[in-house]
Amino acid sequence: MALLLIFFIFIAVINLICIALLFLVKDPKMNNIFFVGTVILGVLICYLNITSLASNLIVPQIVAGFFGVLSLVGIVLKYMRKFLAAKIFVTASVVLGIVQLFFFA
Repeated sequence: MALLLIFFIFIAVINLICIALLFLVKDPKMNNIFFVGTVILGVLICYLNITSLASNLIVPQIVAGFFGVLSLVGIVLKYMRKFLAAKIFVTASVVLGIVQLFFFA
């Protein structure tokens, strides 16, 4: 049980750091690195949410999948040159996924 708590705290701290750096770093190259890292974290959290739920809980699995799709929408918006909207979608994906993983899984 303590190992799982340490893992959750580690995930939360890494996500907070990535999200903060995503909005604070001004260098475009470093910003792209943090954007890709945040997208990967969002998809990873989506995967953790879906696999941690029981197979008969279909609606929460669909909601978790929707949170993962928000990261993919952020990628599409990034290539459409809507940088702020892309950052907001990726951040929403990560934050909502963490909230679901911590409190509703």
